[in-house]
Amino acid sequence: MTDSAEASEPVVTVEMHDNVAVVTINDGKVNALSYKLLSEGRAAFAQAVESADAVVLAGNNKCLSAGFDLGEVMQGPEQRDAIISSGGDWFYEIFTCPKPVVVACTGHAVAGGVVFLLVGDTRIGRAGAFKLGFNEVLIGVPMPKFGISLTQYRVVPPFAESILLGDMFVPEAARDAGLVDVLVEGDAEAVIEAAIARAAELAARPADAYGQTKIAARQHLIERFATEARLSLG
Repeated sequence: MTDSAEASEPVVTVEMHDNVAVVTINDGKVNALSYKLLSEGRAAFAQAVESADAVVLAGNNKCLSAGFDLGEVMQGPEQRDAIISSGGDWFYEIFTCPKPVVVACTGHAVAGGVVFLLVGDTRIGRAGAFKLGFNEVLIGVPMPKFGISLTQYRVVPPFAESILLGDMFVPEAARDAGLVDVLVEGDAEAVIEAAIARAAELAARPADAYGQTKIAARQHLIERFATEARLSLG
């Protein structure tokens, strides 16, 4: 296969399982959030929300995501802002989606990859030798204010500060901290199957009541998300 053919292959796909749409991110590596991946991801997620009663967001066998593509970010301010803005927009769309969104954390989740866990409804993790956490402070980048607020909203209080300061968690500790809700033994497919089952369960609840309650519970953060520059998620 030629390089040009490989470049044209989608890195995000949508597959229907009855009334649940599975949006899978798979660049064959660690799902670094490049502009191409983010553009495809947002389009795929919008398609899934339109077509299904619930959505599963899944990674590949290695990783949910290792965060923003630093190679592209370092190309210059224009490319950096485009990538981070697109990522912030997608996180916002997930967080404010009235339909159930279940995240299948199929491997590692680092930096921006953790944000997917913070904006989803239910988070299904994978047991094994994986690491989850923010590495921003470790590489000399202060955590943005909204990222701090979102972490404090979703994570068990005793763990929130250590996560924000760069501690990395194995899956069991990540579950205790509140980064994921449950762990599944097995391969990535087992995690995705569990996520589909949970999404179908949530989709069986009255849709209007579910959506309105979810949005109301998050309203204080949604307002901040809308008024603060979404570039702050970078």
